[in-house]
Amino acid sequence: MYTIRMKAKTMQKRFLEKIGDLTPFHRLIDLLPDVSFFMKDSDGRFMLNNMRACEFCNANNENETIGKTDYDFFSKDRADFYVRGDREVMQSGVPVINEIAPAPEHSDRLMVHSKFAVYDKRGKPVGVVGFYRIIDDLRDTPRWHGRFAEVMAMIHSQYGEGLDIKRLAKLAGVSQSQFERRFNRIFGTTPYEYLLRVRIAAARALLENTERTIADVACETGFYDHSHFTRTFKRIVGVSPGKYRKSHTEVCI
Repeated sequence: MYTIRMKAKTMQKRFLEKIGDLTPFHRLIDLLPDVSFFMKDSDGRFMLNNMRACEFCNANNENETIGKTDYDFFSKDRADFYVRGDREVMQSGVPVINEIAPAPEHSDRLMVHSKFAVYDKRGKPVGVVGFYRIIDDLRDTPRWHGRFAEVMAMIHSQYGEGLDIKRLAKLAGVSQSQFERRFNRIFGTTPYEYLLRVRIAAARALLENTERTIADVACETGFYDHSHFTRTFKRIVGVSPGKYRKSHTEVCI
């Protein structure tokens, strides 16, 4: 099975190396109705933007965005947030997958976004690529957007407490089954999995910037079972909490 996968990867690589014109791909991403696609270099300068992304930049076309940064188009607090996220992805190599964030324009709207680090041929991170979707632009948008924003605020502020899906559904004003179904439709994951990822993100920050024991970190971020924390961390991040801490240099001394 491993040999078959390697042959498939080699075949894919050889085919992609033959492609000299990316125009068809560029035109395709322009056709995505709800999705804003972008690519930035390591200095945060836009290198690619589809038409949807240009709209949020109030730009007529992509040429008006190339070489510019978030600070040229969005408020400072929004730009600071996006730049911090880009740098974290490039430094850690850990992608952002279907996370909630404030929309580019200065409003209380929310977006779902994902981003990955982009590497050069030597494996050095040279930028980020990603996309985002505004929640109220999605098909079959929940009418409970206002309450849903409260749910997301609770998850991000109280992730270390004993949150359960029933409590979140009650806050949203819908049944638990409706809540889970709609949440999955918007974010592509379950409410519980999203909560776990928020907890792991908080755990990563504690592991990088404090000397607290792994057991303390687990408890602080809502994991009352050390083994569950370790298994979840390794599944999401790819390494154990101990190895993650050793591989980062921002640990407080």
